[in-house]
Amino acid sequence: MEKFIFMYLILIPVFAAIPLLILYFIIKLAVKNAIRELRKENTL
Repeated sequence: MEKFIFMYLILIPVFAAIPLLILYFIIKLAVKNAIRELRKENTL
């Protein structure tokens, strides 16, 4: 029983971090593209 608890303590943060990392990279790309578009229009 103790092994399962220890395993969940490791697995839950890993499974929570994967979607957060994906979301981070999507937002990073979106901001990068938005800045590029604004520079192209000479707004920034």
